[in-house]
Amino acid sequence: MKEIEYFGMLSSTRQQVHNLFEDDLVINEPVSVLSYLKEKHGSLDVFKCPAFKNHVKNTFYITSPIDFSISKIGDEHWSIANTKSKNTRPLAPYLDVRAPETNLMDGVPCINVGLQYYFVNNGDNITMEIIQPPLVNQDLTNMPGEFIISKWCRPTNFTFFVKPGVTELKFKRGEPLYAVRFRTDDNVKLTRIEDTSRKHLLLEEQSKATSLKEYYPGLKLEEMYTMFKRSIKRIFEK
Repeated sequence: MKEIEYFGMLSSTRQQVHNLFEDDLVINEPVSVLSYLKEKHGSLDVFKCPAFKNHVKNTFYITSPIDFSISKIGDEHWSIANTKSKNTRPLAPYLDVRAPETNLMDGVPCINVGLQYYFVNNGDNITMEIIQPPLVNQDLTNMPGEFIISKWCRPTNFTFFVKPGVTELKFKRGEPLYAVRFRTDDNVKLTRIEDTSRKHLLLEEQSKATSLKEYYPGLKLEEMYTMFKRSIKRIFEK
């Protein structure tokens, strides 16, 4: 059994819209893909298939913390709103359009919602993949990626391209947005980080990782892993 520590948060790239971690109560735990599908659809035969079970092993959905929608306004603008009630905290600071990719793909922009999860592991050389949520019908394509969470610290984001022709997306609390898969033959145990000071430490070290890429653009992951060794050591110091 391999332990992976994590925490999630809402984050804005434009401004600090509230005290960090005060949204902790709405942040959902990552959900096992197989457990979610069985609960929603029952025991379908496909869920017993060894090939499918192997494919979704150590794979978890990241789910929406609230009910919200994203709508196209005019030719280029998009808006985000809480669909549970109008009398809620504005969500606009959490929406970035044409970010991190500024160019269009198939005529549609990259959209980023500031729902971030941090996953870290001490010394097991585990690669985490960010993937499309298995067997979930979506009008969007998630931005994939992967890195070794035992050597690098950065958040996952709900970053995607809307399918051409789609002008509105709606999400319910608990609905899968994207998925993360941990590549290891062992089963993984996800442990939520509750200590606020440890969360701050991870954010501090992650900001150094961001600065590293800004000072040395074009670095390969292996080069960044090497330069990040001291940060990893600090993250896991007792």
